[in-house]
Amino acid sequence: MVSPHLLDRFALRLKGEVRKTTDRAKEILELIDHRGLGKVKKPEPVPVPIEIRDKLKKSLQHHPKITPKAIARILNYTSQKEVYPRRDLALARLSLANVRLEGADEMGVNHVDIAARMIGLEPISESTKEPPNQIPEPVPETAPREKEPPSKNPKPSGAIEKITESVFEPDKPESLPSIPLKLTSTLVNPYPEDTAAVEREADSLRLPTRRFQSKAADRGSIIGVEKAKTLQDIALVTTLLEAAKYQPIRHKNSTANEKPLLLLSPTDFYSYRRSPMAEQMLMLVLDHTCLQDCDWQEELLPYLSWAYVERASVCLIQVGAAKASNFLQAERIMAHSILVPRINAELEAERGKATPLAHGLDLGLQTLRHALQHGRSTVQQAVLVVISDGRGNVPLEASRIGRIVPPVGSKGVEDALRVAEHIRKLDRVKAVLLNPQPKQYGDLPLKLAEEMGASIFDIPPLGIVEEGDG
Repeated sequence: MVSPHLLDRFALRLKGEVRKTTDRAKEILELIDHRGLGKVKKPEPVPVPIEIRDKLKKSLQHHPKITPKAIARILNYTSQKEVYPRRDLALARLSLANVRLEGADEMGVNHVDIAARMIGLEPISESTKEPPNQIPEPVPETAPREKEPPSKNPKPSGAIEKITESVFEPDKPESLPSIPLKLTSTLVNPYPEDTAAVEREADSLRLPTRRFQSKAADRGSIIGVEKAKTLQDIALVTTLLEAAKYQPIRHKNSTANEKPLLLLSPTDFYSYRRSPMAEQMLMLVLDHTCLQDCDWQEELLPYLSWAYVERASVCLIQVGAAKASNFLQAERIMAHSILVPRINAELEAERGKATPLAHGLDLGLQTLRHALQHGRSTVQQAVLVVISDGRGNVPLEASRIGRIVPPVGSKGVEDALRVAEHIRKLDRVKAVLLNPQPKQYGDLPLKLAEEMGASIFDIPPLGIVEEGDG
């Protein structure tokens, strides 16, 4: 649930195991008793051996050299395109820390391999050759040779003379033996965030960009305060508390006869920080009586993703749900975001006894009219998604009065088509009908989409049973 670029800052990640070694309840009771008697003792600092302390102090002052072979070896462990570049730096920092503790003058390939084993990395490629056009390392200077005396028996001109030269070696500090790190468990995947599902909201702390209005309306819910830029929507309590801090200084030059007034400065003013009003809306008319034989969740997912990305408000109209308060009426649920838990719960509702499709479309029509045309914070664009087979068996009048008045006949279907025609006349509404492809009356979804002026997409069935299968 944490962004991967934050995890890549850690140079060392080990798989920890929490083991319970003491009775925690007993410790808490003893702590309460000690506090009641005033016998709380401060924890004593953990003693650090002098040898380890001196070694750590010297390692911080030591700056070893990083060889080109070590750099090439680091790239062999983390040379994937989808990996963040901080992982290269993390491996290099861990390798350099080992070199400092060891007291060596330069970081080599073996130090990188030790650090990689600590993290649990495996080399991607075994090539450790230096990159081309590498600057050759300087050859150490040799000691000047003394002039040898002429030999009494000179060698013939064709003989080869072998000359041995002594080389001055710099004094190196004596390095301490390295202690191998024994891990209790191996790391199967050192970077689990690469394959884990994303369970966080992208840019959750960033307000959405405004597509239709250049300025946000000051009518959203209050989420904080900020320095005021205008004199509108002033946070009075925060402003007065800010001004109260500086009153002794501002009244310093006032005389005793003057009344102590609250002196305000332009820097004292704070305004409310409000969540932006949704500029777009997703309206979903869901007929629960036609969803049992089709894969409707997969076809609905793109529209839910759109509502999530655009921070759109959501209106869910349930038609024919099992737990409806009145089976002759549809129900409407409003939410400021698709992340509201109730929306996800109501999408999985069971099918009911009747299909008041006309009443569901009428609720959608009234909601769209109010959202697009009424109020100061109007919605600028709405997406209407209807999932229905078009077989409404409850007339609109019966849904309004709450009882069936026979004869019914095909009034439910006719009322649904009439309401769909009014939806087509609305501006700034994009209508989509997802067709569950019913086996009976397969032309009704096509008529409904035509009257509504909606694009129609077929929902594939869950599965096809072949002949001969039980």
